[in-house]
Amino acid sequence: MAHAAPPFRFIYNSSSTVTTVVANGWNLIDVGSQWSADRLPGRTKGLVWVGDYDNGSCSWEMSDSELRAQVAAAAHDAKVFGYFFSDEPNPYACRNAPAQHRARSSLIHSLDPATRTVIVLDSNGFKGRATRDALDQLPLWKGSADYVGLDPYPCYQHTACDFSWIDRNIRAADAAGLSYWGVVQAFDDASWRWPNPAELSHMLAQWGASRETGYMTFAWSWAGNSLASRPDLLGILRRFNGGAAGCVVPRVVGSSLARAGAAIRRANCSVGRVTRRPSSRRSGIVVGQSPRAGTQLATRARVRLVVSKGRRRSTGPG
Repeated sequence: MAHAAPPFRFIYNSSSTVTTVVANGWNLIDVGSQWSADRLPGRTKGLVWVGDYDNGSCSWEMSDSELRAQVAAAAHDAKVFGYFFSDEPNPYACRNAPAQHRARSSLIHSLDPATRTVIVLDSNGFKGRATRDALDQLPLWKGSADYVGLDPYPCYQHTACDFSWIDRNIRAADAAGLSYWGVVQAFDDASWRWPNPAELSHMLAQWGASRETGYMTFAWSWAGNSLASRPDLLGILRRFNGGAAGCVVPRVVGSSLARAGAAIRRANCSVGRVTRRPSSRRSGIVVGQSPRAGTQLATRARVRLVVSKGRRRSTGPG
């Protein structure tokens, strides 16, 4: 049974390739500032990372005063979806962590009541792989943020994926009354491996059948690898996200014609009419484009290019 993607679709480590990520259907981008969010194309919004919670010192990396200044400056900004303020806090190492997170979420809302707060919990086990403590922590986090991400990654190196672990996390989150986002595994490192297309589809179906109100993908890039290198997986995620968000025109001025064409095709657009004119830029460099970067169009819409012919040669008297 096919399941539709939830309305909020976030991908980690995505700010460097915004047009490609948006063209593949994600609508929340991992950004570090209001400035970056304001420059996102179309209806895409930024989930602003405001520093982590330190499980060693049981304190925040960003002070309350710094956080106040950042949130107050961005209050009511339509391009800022909200604030991602903690990734995998440990309530066993820091007993007051849930209360600290509730206080921080409340602080953010006191400055901008309409914004959202997001954290992600370690859903893979604190004492070992898939240990019960990852599930037992969930009731502690109720009310700690508007949305709580759960990241039970089931596919370890050299083993079959344990999909039952995702189901156990979903049941525990439902029992705890959390408003949660599932985090889908799409990466490779020393501990975890790339899922194959069938395995990724299985994960998406599990989360899609749950009560999640959004979902997250880990990650566009991680440990030297990029999801762009796995078109088989990217295609599945794109279809789950709703097809594609159409053509999101990339910025190609300053690129060679070959690189511009590749970037345009990656963004689900196509190369339209190419004209050439004299320019101070060297021959073969794109010096103009239409429509402008960030414009959202139908899939395969044409992007017209102007390419430099080099400097016009002056002719002396005959």
